[in-house]
Parts: sequence; C-alpha cells; structure tokens
Amino acid sequence: MIRMSVLAATALAGAALATPALAGEVTVTLTNIRADAGDLYVSLQSEAQFMQAAALAGKTVENPKNGTVTVTFADVPDGQYALMVWHDIDGDGTFSMGPQGPTDGWSMIGADELRGMPTFAAQSFTLDGSATVTEPVLYPRDGE
Repeated sequence: MIRMSVLAATALAGAALATPALAGEVTVTLTNIRADAGDLYVSLQSEAQFMQAAALAGKTVENPKNGTVTVTFADVPDGQYALMVWHDIDGDGTFSMGPQGPTDGWSMIGADELRGMPTFAAQSFTLDGSATVTEPVLYPRDGE
C-alpha cells in the first residue's frame, strides 16, 4: 500500500514537470503592401534559423492587395523571434538581390532604420504570452 502511494506521488510530480511551455499568439500587421505579381511570405525565426530558409512558423499570402495585410500565428512558444517578410514581386520563387540590395519587397523588425547587415539581437522581439508587431514592407526604388 505504501509503495502505491510513492508511485502515485512520483507520477503526479512527473506530470507537473511535463507541463508544456506556454504558447501564445503573434499578430503581424504589414503596411505599405504593393499589389505586385508575386506572393508574400511571412515567418517567425529563432536565432538558429535567422536569415535561413528554416522557420518556426510561416504563412503565405497569395497575391496580396495594396495596403495592409495581417497574419496571425497561434500556439507560438514564449521566446525570442525574428520576423522575416519577403514579397516575391517578380514571381520567380527566389529572394532577388541586386547591387544595391534586395530587388524584391522585404521587411523585418526595424527594417526601415536598418543601415547595415541585420542581426538577430537588433531584429528580434521577445514573446511572453502574446505579441503584436507592425512593420512596413520596403520595396526597391524604380531603376534599382
């Protein structure tokens, strides 16, 4: 009988430790969207995934309209994340670069203030429950 109580107590303690990490919602609002031919890709990346093809979560908005697009990610664990946005305006399926920088539309945290190579520390946010992020999508100037 005592043995059963010890096993039951151990099982209860193990169940309490196995509680999943908190997960929240991230709502991303992108402004300045141009209705170009290609799709809009929005993703959340961990530090290990930063500036890579991998992502914790991602969504595609097919042929977005001019103006604002809102995307919501559910069940995102608390942590540090970068927002990566790519608008494939030429529809070639590749993030296109030219001599002056991206030739597709793009965004990330603080994109409009970026003056060098992005870093995870500067282009990330901390999720603790839920978060709302609003950023403009940047496009190359005509002729670039």
